[in-house]
This record gives sequence, C-alpha cells and structure tokens, in this order.
Amino acid sequence: MAGESLTFPWARTLAAEPLAAFIEDMWGAAGGGDDIATLDAMEMAVAAHQPPTPQDSVPCPLSQRETDVLTLIANGETYETAGAQLEVTAHTVRQYLGRIYGRLGARNAVHAAAIATHQGWLPRLDVPPPAPTVLRQSPKAWRDLYRARAAEMLARPGEPVLIGPYGSNSGARNTVRRIRLGLFEEFQPAGAFEATAVRGDRGQWLVRARYLGSAAPTQKGAAA
Repeated sequence: MAGESLTFPWARTLAAEPLAAFIEDMWGAAGGGDDIATLDAMEMAVAAHQPPTPQDSVPCPLSQRETDVLTLIANGETYETAGAQLEVTAHTVRQYLGRIYGRLGARNAVHAAAIATHQGWLPRLDVPPPAPTVLRQSPKAWRDLYRARAAEMLARPGEPVLIGPYGSNSGARNTVRRIRLGLFEEFQPAGAFEATAVRGDRGQWLVRARYLGSAAPTQKGAAA
C-alpha cells in the first residue's frame, strides 16, 4: 500500500494484542448490516481504540544553540563540561541560560528543563535508568580502592581510570574535589590528578580520573 492514504495509520503503531482487539471489534461492528447503526458501531470501535490525538504543539521559543545548552544542563552537565562540549566558556553557558530563563519564564535551570521537557522541546534528553543500589563500603575498603586506582593511573599516565560506584552525585563530586586538591594521600600532590564525576552505563555515579604527570620512577625503571 505504499503511496496510498491509510484510513487507520495509527493502528499500525499498536502492539499485537491491542491491534487484534481493534480488528475483532471492527469485524463485529461491520457485521450488523448496511445501515446507520452499523456505521455508528464502527465509529465507536474506532474511537475506543484510537490513541488520543496529541494537542497542537507549542513552537519552541529557543534557538538551536539554546536548546543544545539546556539539553546538556538537563542531562547533568555542569557549566564547565557543557561549555567544553560546545567549545565555549562556562561564562557563555551562563549567559545562554539567562536568555533561556527569560524566554521560558523559568526561575532556574531545573524549572527551565521541566518546562522544555513537558513541551517536548528536548528530544535528545538522556534519562538514565534508576541507579542500582550501591553497597556501602568501609573506610578501609575505600582506601584500598583508591590505592589500587592511583597505582593504575601512575602506571599509565594520561589514561582515564574509573573509581566507584558512589551512592550519589554529591559523593562522587566530593571525591573529585578531594582528588584535585590532593586531600587523599594516594592522590598527592595537589593538581597531579584530574578528576570528573560521570554517570555509568547503569546510571550509577563514578569518578573518572587520570594522572597528569609522567610515569612513576619505578615504572620507568621497569620499562628500561
């Protein structure tokens, strides 16, 4: 039927069971005879199975660039990481958000994202599945994990290594701050390691870190 107008195009989107029920009701309605009552029965069958027609969409007042910015922020990016992806500064991202708030009548980024999502203006919104339950580790277990991950980074300078998972975004971000400042013995001196909080494939929070220096002396000696 390519190129022909379909009478029930929406029926092709139904799952197997609803489609079978619709066809069965249509056959039953059509078996009543050639009269208005049969036509009424068929129309009632269509009305009972046809998905609600979406309301006319409201035109998005945002430019493509503003939509990109809001999508990244709604996906959990910071001003800095959103700016890096868009190749602009964090200050420019803030300026974009200020214009977005004005266009949408939003009070903050969360409000703007909620408005845009409700209107269907963020088609590339990334909603991860619920994060799995994270088992709490003892302080000793965390120190052992940090020591092992730091050793991996020292052995492979510049290569990212994942640490975690953490029970929350704030837990991962706190670890990022402490790594950057050298507040963990394993990640000293300050500034020697780069770290960022990221979402894992299953929605859990992780820290992606890497050593910014060259290989440790022991590694260089082993390579020689």
